[in-house]
Order: sequence, then C-alpha cells, then structure tokens
Amino acid sequence: MPDTVPLASAAAPSARRQSGARSVGPPGAPWARLWTPAPGVVVALAPVDAVLATPAAVWRLRPEEYGSAAGMAARRAREHLAGRALLRLLLAEVAGEEDARAPVVPEPAGRPRLPGSPDTGVSISHSGPYAAAAVAIGLDVGVDAQVPRPPLAALLRRCCAPGTAAHLANLPPERAALAFARIWSVQEACVKARGTGLSGAPWRVRVDPGSQAGTSGALHWRRPPWHDAADAEPVALACAFGPPEAHPAHPADAHPAAVGTRCPERPMTTCTFAEKR
Repeated sequence: MPDTVPLASAAAPSARRQSGARSVGPPGAPWARLWTPAPGVVVALAPVDAVLATPAAVWRLRPEEYGSAAGMAARRAREHLAGRALLRLLLAEVAGEEDARAPVVPEPAGRPRLPGSPDTGVSISHSGPYAAAAVAIGLDVGVDAQVPRPPLAALLRRCCAPGTAAHLANLPPERAALAFARIWSVQEACVKARGTGLSGAPWRVRVDPGSQAGTSGALHWRRPPWHDAADAEPVALACAFGPPEAHPAHPADAHPAAVGTRCPERPMTTCTFAEKR
C-alpha cells in the first residue's frame, strides 16, 4: 500500500497526524493508513492479507474470536479476524495494552463495545480485501469501508436525494459505483456510531458524494483527505463520531463467541450492492 504508516506511529504527536504527514515503517511492521478525523479519534485502513500475515497484528486475538471465525466461511473468517486484529493493534496504541487484550462484546444491534472501558468507542469494517478499525476516546464512533460496486437502481432511489440519484444513474458505471460507495460508507458509519443498524434508517442521512465532511444530528462525519489522491486505495472510507448516547443494557451478557456474527461492520450487506458480499 503506497505512502502508508506503521501502526506504531499512531503514538506519534497528534500534530503530525493532523498534518497528514506519513512515512514508511520498518520491515515487518503492520502497514496501514492512519487517519485522525478529530481529536481523540483514530482510524486505520489496511489490507486483510497484510494484517493476517503479520504476527504482531494477530497475537492479541482472543480464543472466542478464533472460535467465531471457525464457524464462518473461509473469506468471512479472514475478514473477521483481520478486523479484530487491526482494532486490537489500534487499541494498543491509542488506549493501552489492557484494552487491547480485553473482551470485545456486541450490543443487541451488533455494535462492538469494551465492557471494561465504556467510554472508549470502537468500530470495525471490512470490504473486499480491506479492513478498517476506529477507536474514539470519550465518543461514539463508527467506521465503514466500501469497495465500489455498481448499485441497484432501487438503492439509488432509497439512499440518495432525488437529484443525486438521477445524477448517479447517468454516470458511467465505474463512476457511479464510486460515488455510491462514498454515500453508503457515510450512511453506514453514522448508524454504526449509534449502534442502531437498519433501525437507524441510514438512507435518511443525506450525503453529497463530493463532500468531505458533514453532520447527521449530533454526529459529525468525515472522509479521509487522501480519497482523491492518485495512490488512494480503491475503497471508500468514512468515519462518524459524536457525544456518547446510552448503550444498550448488559452487552456482556452476549456470549463472547457471538462477537462478529452480528457485527456492525456490515449490518446491511445483503442489500448494499447488486452483488452480495
């Protein structure tokens, strides 16, 4: 992945991250794009294969996470483990080793949570060959990655303002796929930040595919500054964050092995694109 940073640099001074400066890490380091969309919010994007091929990225995975993966199809299992390994790497840098090794349990609608650190928001996403993770101190957070795929006409009408839907319908398929992925990633990030899933009606979040930032209620959403760079990864990425709302009661009552089976990184995958993922 060109022009990236190792996760270890997440501990570097915040001014460096906010400036957008990036460097190449030492051999064997877990490569990732790091992004700080707001103070206290850090996002990582990395190839699934790179995460799983790096011992330092997988050694914190817990037995229940491997147990969940064992019941999944091979590709889904790799995505599951890579997303959680990336999250744990990010937690180690942002919140500390104790949180990085702690259980991650799902709320009723699937949002991951650290029961031992309820003030730390976490989120995971994966699409195609990429995994993403986000950590927010004192905030709710949602991250979503979407590899562009041609959207169904019905999804354009449902998820886009009428003018935007008409515009995307007249674009070449490749450009329409990218524009819709940028819209949908923001919409998913917003409902993931609140842990509402489909009940949060993500399609009500109106998004201009050309905008880099916006709001939805009390949430702020951002896209990374490199989206239009020549060396940008072919994936739409968005992060939403805002003041915490009440978490559903007793998330720790969920069986640890269920982590990932109803995870928020893909709450609407069966209806997102023409091809199911």
